[in-house]
Amino acid sequence: MARYLLAPTSATTSSSPLSKDVAKGSPPPGTLRLCALGSRSSKARPIMAVASEQSAPAAKYPKVAAPTTGPIPADELLGVIQEAAKAGADVEQSLLVTGFGYDHDDAWMTNINLFKEFTDGVRRLGSAAADMSHVGLGITEAYWEYRLKPWDMAAGVLIVEEAGGVVTRMDGEEFTVFDRSVLVSNGVVHGQLLDRIGPPTEELKKKGIDFSLWFKPDKLRAEAPLYYPVAKPRWKLCVCKNVLQEAASRDGEMNSYSHNEKINQKREGAYIDKDGVARTFDRKKISRKRGGAMRGRGWKYGSGFVDGVFPVLSPMAQDILDFVQKETDVAKIWESLDKIPPAHNLWDDIINAAVQLRLNRQLDPIISVCEWIVYRSSFRPDLICYNLLIDAYGQKRQLNKAESIYMTLLEAQCVPTEDTYALLLRAYCNAGSLHRAEGVISEMQENRIPPSATVYNAYLDGLLKARCTEKAVEVYQRMKKERCRTNTETYTLMINVYGKSNQPMSAMKIFNEMKSIGCKANICTYTALVNAFAREGLCEKAEEVFEEMQQAGHEPDVYAYNALMEAYSRAGFPQGASEIFSLMQHMGCEPDRASYNILVDAYGRAGLHQEAEAAFEELKQQGIRPTMKSHMLLLSAHAKSGNVSRSEEVMAQLHKSGLKPDTFALNAMLNAYGRAGRLDDMERLFAAMEKRDGGPDIGTYNVLVNVYGRAGYLDRMEAAFRAVAARGLAADVVTWTSRIGAYARKKDYARCLEIFEEMVDAGCYPDAGTAKVLLAACSDERQVEQVTAIVRSMHKDAKTLFTI
Repeated sequence: MARYLLAPTSATTSSSPLSKDVAKGSPPPGTLRLCALGSRSSKARPIMAVASEQSAPAAKYPKVAAPTTGPIPADELLGVIQEAAKAGADVEQSLLVTGFGYDHDDAWMTNINLFKEFTDGVRRLGSAAADMSHVGLGITEAYWEYRLKPWDMAAGVLIVEEAGGVVTRMDGEEFTVFDRSVLVSNGVVHGQLLDRIGPPTEELKKKGIDFSLWFKPDKLRAEAPLYYPVAKPRWKLCVCKNVLQEAASRDGEMNSYSHNEKINQKREGAYIDKDGVARTFDRKKISRKRGGAMRGRGWKYGSGFVDGVFPVLSPMAQDILDFVQKETDVAKIWESLDKIPPAHNLWDDIINAAVQLRLNRQLDPIISVCEWIVYRSSFRPDLICYNLLIDAYGQKRQLNKAESIYMTLLEAQCVPTEDTYALLLRAYCNAGSLHRAEGVISEMQENRIPPSATVYNAYLDGLLKARCTEKAVEVYQRMKKERCRTNTETYTLMINVYGKSNQPMSAMKIFNEMKSIGCKANICTYTALVNAFAREGLCEKAEEVFEEMQQAGHEPDVYAYNALMEAYSRAGFPQGASEIFSLMQHMGCEPDRASYNILVDAYGRAGLHQEAEAAFEELKQQGIRPTMKSHMLLLSAHAKSGNVSRSEEVMAQLHKSGLKPDTFALNAMLNAYGRAGRLDDMERLFAAMEKRDGGPDIGTYNVLVNVYGRAGYLDRMEAAFRAVAARGLAADVVTWTSRIGAYARKKDYARCLEIFEEMVDAGCYPDAGTAKVLLAACSDERQVEQVTAIVRSMHKDAKTLFTI
């Protein structure tokens, strides 16, 4: 680009103030004008950075150091730029940039000498990032400096590379951000600069000046060719007519693409993983489980940690991390940590290792390291150390230890923050101690610390995981009453609360409330709402929310697709779930284990055991290891079809894989025997289940009641129903509905109504299955009308039950 110098317009200069009688049409003595380097003619007019065909205004500003230059014609400005670009092809006429470190040693003196050598065209701003950006823009031709840190160089180097420039070390070798010298240029003058910068750099090496990497993370791959101009840079380092024409032609090619081709273009993202390896990722495929657009890698409840991919662990921190991950003996861990010198950088290494353990959800090593800091080391624990311990104990449901650490924090005169209170709340809620959670809120109010959205959201999250819907609603109402500002996370949690309690319309009401106050929903919010409708099998509503999410600019991820698949599965439409699965693959979103499990379940619910088997085999072909749930869903699919032999094979696979069948799997096997009419085998398996720890659950008795009722053994069915209360279990809607169904098959309408009244008196309200069974017991229109009126009066959502 152009290089501008400040040059006086006359030989005479004066430092005195401007005279009041200076002529308006002429510049005062000593005024400086911008003259282009490439234009040596005395007729060259002063310029400004605006190209215009308008004439310069007549008005001047005599009270400032220079008069206005006014606009100049565009063709003249373009000529100046072309001349400057030609001048930038030679070091002698280039504008170079450098900087100086704090240590005045041999490297500093060498750079001073280089500065003297290029002194006619060198400047120093003091910011490496700005200097490199100027090279990328073409304002300057090159920049060099010794002993910059990685964070000084990373962004600027990327900008130069993307602009088509060249980056090496000052000795000409390939460059990484961990090197101690850097040379960036427009590529044209790079070789000339190396000829003059390289020899002094080699002399510094011979003197023993350290040019090794600042540090190098394990497995870091930073190989780059010595000179690697970008094939099609984002912009050029010089501006001329042919470049403008080339850019116009490229823009024309881009505009000629079809709309679909533009949409399907994939931009790869880049990041450095925890091993220090440079990686790329497809932005369409990244899931929130991995962080969502690479956000959320930092620890949420900790002060002083950036919410991003960095910091990279130092070699010492990595050694500490590796050691505590492998060693299980706490005494040996403490003995080894005792040998670490109590220095500030070692403290940072230990805390960084502990946070990395938190990101990996390794709770026991966190406790070992942080307890050593609190009880044994000479370090003074800070807030993040206490927060890590409270969080770890809370997740392990060791409430007494979490409280003990909180008291230790107070005794150490360390002031708890909202993060500390939030962690305590989560710990109490996870353990079901809601009264102690309320004590945290009371303590904050007594200390005149108003609970913030962070605290309330942690409370709601804990209540969500504990399935305490009523309490969560109470906390949410209190939050609004106290005028605590709700945010997107608050509404997302409440939508999840209502969704998991099978109240999709309440979840929709929260969503509408969120939009009414202008709070913007994110992809998690939409996915939670889709899930709320999916649990009830409301496919149309789930589809509407899914489309609204796309219209809002959110690209569905695997969680959103899985939620929509679940809606079709619950509604008994396996074909719809299969189509969503195919659409997900077509859109470049890679299915996960949950996707295949939902597909197996969808086919299983419809009795399509062969299709369920095919989906299960595809899961294994994709290299995904089937879990206990995967086997259970397949087992359930074969059980519903009465395929006993295949069900027994799946049970054998479970044992072979080292997975112990749980009650759900055994219930599926019971169902298989019952549907196949092998009641003796079913009863033998039931007897074996009674001898197991925990024994049968309500699902077990639901199978028995259903099988005996279908077989017409009403006495055995009633005995199984009475056994539910005898074992301290509560009959659910499936139990009651199966019992009513046994009499409905015999058209015993009066008995069905009696059982229905017992069901309502027990506090169990009917669902769509109950309505279908009662209707099946009816023998005339009068009974149908009577059943319709009764169920509608008992269930507030019963109007939807009869739109079948």
